[in-house]
Amino acid sequence: MPEALLAAAVGAGLLYCIWFFLRAGYLPQPFLYDVRAPLIGLYETAFWANHDGTYGVGENIYPPLSFVVARLFSIHRCYAQSPIVGRACDMMARWVLLAFFTLNIALVYRAYRGLGVVALTRTAAVALGLPMLYALECGNVIILTFTAFVLGCGDLLRSEWGRRIALVTAINFKPYLLVLLIPPLLRRRWVWVAWTCAAGAGLYGLTWALQGGGSPAELLRNLEIYAAGVAHRPWSDVYYATSFWPLIHYVASDYAVLGLAGPGGAGAWVLVLEILMRLAQAGVAISLFAAAARPRSADVNRLSAMILAMVLTTIVTGQSGYVQIFLFFLIFREPWRGAARITILSAAYLLCIPADITILPVIHGSAHSVLGGRDVSIVFGVSVGQLARPAVLLVIQYGLIYLNLADALSVKAGSAPADARFLVSSPEFATPFARDDIGKPRGAEPAS
Repeated sequence: MPEALLAAAVGAGLLYCIWFFLRAGYLPQPFLYDVRAPLIGLYETAFWANHDGTYGVGENIYPPLSFVVARLFSIHRCYAQSPIVGRACDMMARWVLLAFFTLNIALVYRAYRGLGVVALTRTAAVALGLPMLYALECGNVIILTFTAFVLGCGDLLRSEWGRRIALVTAINFKPYLLVLLIPPLLRRRWVWVAWTCAAGAGLYGLTWALQGGGSPAELLRNLEIYAAGVAHRPWSDVYYATSFWPLIHYVASDYAVLGLAGPGGAGAWVLVLEILMRLAQAGVAISLFAAAARPRSADVNRLSAMILAMVLTTIVTGQSGYVQIFLFFLIFREPWRGAARITILSAAYLLCIPADITILPVIHGSAHSVLGGRDVSIVFGVSVGQLARPAVLLVIQYGLIYLNLADALSVKAGSAPADARFLVSSPEFATPFARDDIGKPRGAEPAS
C-alpha cells in the first residue's frame, strides 16, 4: 500500500475527529472517555510541583525532573486548591505544552528530511497521529520527553555530549527508556554507556536535590502502590492498550462482554494470546543473543525499536497508547523496501489513525466536556481498535524480530558488513539514512 494512501488515512482520521468534535462537543473514541479530564495530567504534575508531599501524600511515580520543570513553567498562585482550579487558572502551563508539541513537529521533520517526499507523510503520522494527539489531550509530560528523545536519538545535534544529555533527559522524564542503553551494551560500547549512565545519574541527583524528594526508595514504594491500583481498573486499562494483557484480565473477569459462550472459550482465547506474546518475548531474546554474538551486525535503531515494541506488546498491563510515539519515530526511519519493512511501516501508519469504531457501548450519558465547554451526551465502549491495536503491534514486533535476526545472520563470522565503518564510527542512534564519515552514501541494505 503506497505511503501516500496510508498518510491520507491518517489525515482523514484527523478530519473526522475535528468534524466529530464540532458536532458532538467532545473528541471521539479512542480519546479520553472521561470528557472532564483533558490536560489533567499536566495540571496534577504542576499541582504537586507547587506543593509539599509530592512523593508522600501525592504518591507520585514520576522522577524529580518532571516536577522541577513543571514548577518552572507554571503559575504558583493557581494551585492553592486543586489541579482542577489550576487548569482553569494557569494558561502558561498549557501554552508551554503546546509550544513543545509544535516544536516536536519541526524536529521530527528535520530528522526525516533526508528521506525525500515521504518526510512529510511520516512527520504527519508521528507528530499528528493518534499517540501524539492522545498525549496532548492527556497533558502528559511525554510531550517534553519526546523532544529530548528526538534530539538524543536523531542526528540533529552534532555534539555527542549534546545527544547524550538529551537522551538522559528523556530517561529522567520516563525511566522505562533505560532500555535504550541495551543496544549500545550489545555493541560493547562500554565507555559510551558508562558516560551516559554517569550523565543520567548526575541529572537525577541534581533534580532530586532541587525537588527535595524523589529518592529511589520513594519511587519504588510508589510504584508498588501504583501497580496494586492498576490491578483494579480493567476497563480503564483495556480502553487504549498496546498489549493483550488488559484484555486477558478483562475477559477473565467478564468473559461474556465479548460474546464468548463460556469460560472454556475465554480460556482458549487467553491461551492463544499468551502464546503469541511469549513467542514474541522468546524471539526478542534470541535476537538480542544474536546481536551480542555478532555486535558489528547490530543496527542500534532497529534493536531499540524491537525492545520498545516488546515492552509495549508483552509487558505493559495498562493504558500506554502514547508511549508508541517513541517506537514509531524509530520505525519511520526505515526505508520502504522489502516485505518486512513495508509491513511494519504500513502497520505503524494504521496505528496512527486517530479514529475507532465502537461496537458495544459501555459508557453513555451526559457530562460536561472541558474541551467543548458545554454539556454533552457521550458514548464510549468496546471498540474495534481495542481488539486490533495489540494485534497490529504484535505484527510490528514479529517484523522487527525478523529484521534483527536477518541483520545478525547476514554477517559471516569474522567478516564485516558493507557499512561496518558507519556502524562503528557513527553516534549510537544515527539515522540509517545518514551518510558515512567521508560523505558517500551508505551501501545499500539488502531487501527483506
